Order: sequence, then C-alpha cells, then structure tokens
Amino acid sequence: MSVVISKSKIVQVCNISTSCQKDQLKSLFNYIGTVKEIQLYPESDTLTASINGKVGYIKFDRIDSVHGALNMTNIIFIDKPLIVTQVFINEIPHETDAMIYCAPLDPNIKLLCGGPTWPSTVINRLVGQPPNAIIETIDPELSDRYLPPYPPLPGILDISKVEEIRRTVYLSNLDKDISLEVLHEFISQIGEIRYIRAAYTDENAETRGAYVEFSEQPSIPKVLSINGFQFFNRPLFVNHTGSHIIKPAVVRSDEEETELNQSHSRSASWRQDDNGTQDESDDGDHSSSKSKSCKNSSKAKHSSNSRSNRPSKHSRSHDRKNRSRSNDRYRRNKH
Repeated sequence: MSVVISKSKIVQVCNISTSCQKDQLKSLFNYIGTVKEIQLYPESDTLTASINGKVGYIKFDRIDSVHGALNMTNIIFIDKPLIVTQVFINEIPHETDAMIYCAPLDPNIKLLCGGPTWPSTVINRLVGQPPNAIIETIDPELSDRYLPPYPPLPGILDISKVEEIRRTVYLSNLDKDISLEVLHEFISQIGEIRYIRAAYTDENAETRGAYVEFSEQPSIPKVLSINGFQFFNRPLFVNHTGSHIIKPAVVRSDEEETELNQSHSRSASWRQDDNGTQDESDDGDHSSSKSKSCKNSSKAKHSSNSRSNRPSKHSRSHDRKNRSRSNDRYRRNKH
C-alpha cells in the first residue's frame, strides 16, 4: 500500500509507452481525481525515438488524489507497467531535467518500481540479463552529498526485499555496553525506525554492530551523513547493507494463546449445538412422519376392514332374490 509523505500534489509516472499521448494519460488519471496540469516528456518525435519509455508529470487539485495515483504502480497501460512516485517538490520539472527518468532504449536496462516512500528522483533499474543481472538504485542526493552510492544487488531478489534493503543500514563500532534502547533513541532523531536488531558473534568483544531499518527511504542519506560521529567516545560507522533484517517469528503471549483457545472452544461448542439442534429437528421430523404414516396405515386398515365386512352389491341382490323365492313357495303352500 502506497504512502503519501509530502504535501506535494504532483506525481511522476515513468515507463510510459512511447505511443502514449498526453490526452490518453490525462484520461487515465482523471479517474483518480481532477487533473489540473499534465506534462509528458519528451515532446519531440526525435527524442522519443531514442528512448524506450516516456515520463509524465501530473498535478492534481487535491492531495488525497496522490494516494490513489501511487496505487497505479505496476498497472499495465497500453503495453508497459507504470511506475508512479510522488514529486516531493510541488513543481513539475523541465524536460531537460526529466529526461533522465525516461526508460532507456538499451534492452539490457529495465526500469523497476521503487518503494512507496521513495522520492521521484531515485531510479531503480535492472541491468543485464539473467543470471548475471544486477539491481542498481541511483539516489542523486547521495552523490550531491558525496555519500557512498547504493551497492548493486542480485537481480534475482524480490523487489519488495530490494525496497526493504534500501531502507536499511549497518552500524558498527558500537560500544558493547550500549543497549538497543539507547541506540534506538539516538538514531530515531534522524527518522522513524521500523526495526532494529543487534549483530555480533562474540559476546566478549569490545565493539558490536546493529542493523537499522527505517520506515522511509529519504532517511538513508541523513543517517549516512553521521558516519564517523563520536558516539560514547567511539566513532560510529554507518554503511549500506546488502541484506534485509531477518525478523523473528511472531510469538503469542500466554494470554493471547488462552484467548485463542477459548475462541476455538466456543466455535466448537456452537457447531455442536447447531448439529444437536439439527439432529433433534431431524428426529422430530422423523417421529412426526412415522406417526403420520402409522395413522394413515391405521386408517387404511380400518377402511379396508369396513369394506371387507360390508356385503357387496351382488350379494345383496342375490339375498333379495332368495327371500322373494321363499315367499312365493310359502304362498303356494298356504293355498
């Protein structure tokens, strides 16, 4: 999920198809919010022929539209996945300054998305072909401050891990008596810390190290600037790192575990109650059906017996004939 860390209402869109026109780009981002101004570089066909992807700048009328625009990263538009970042300075740059963010025509260089807190000036790209490809991250602020550049990373790394590594530094030459709490309090003055972890192999060593992962990438040039600072009578060494912090698995407390077990028990009892109610209902329905069938059977039997005990129509007619003949014989004998 993207995060807005500046009040700027401008976003930079990289890796735009060379066939894209300004009106098409505006129509796409108008779904996010009202676009006040838009620029698409390069404007000439000659320069477009020398690149593999254009770069655009969109200024919205509301800051909340920037958040929606940042979530457009990796959306396929025409024939390329877009890379959207926020421009920290609320001003659209000129074409000469923006051309360095166009996707190069070189097939061995591919633009990659950075992170949600990365400024638009930071370039992340894949250089070379697998299995020898590397990931380069270019931050002009590092070169402007004469700070060490980001080291290359293996091209097979997941992009989320790359983003995490680029927000992490390694601190060394720390006095062994300095706790992580003290170190955290000191370093957090530079930027918000997401995670900190001690790094040492010998508990008896006089110095130790620590990995610090910041929440935002712009904190990296700031923390690198304090390299050599005297911290508890020792110079503090700050360097880039080539790996992310391995975080421990989440361990539930006894209270959380008890609550979870109780929740499972309640769910199980509810299921049993539901099944019991259903079984009773089924038994009731079965008994009712059985009772009805017995009643129906009894009625049928009674009806059958009644019909069997009742003389048939032919029998009644035959009896009347017999009685009539007997009467005739009685009259003749009398006379």
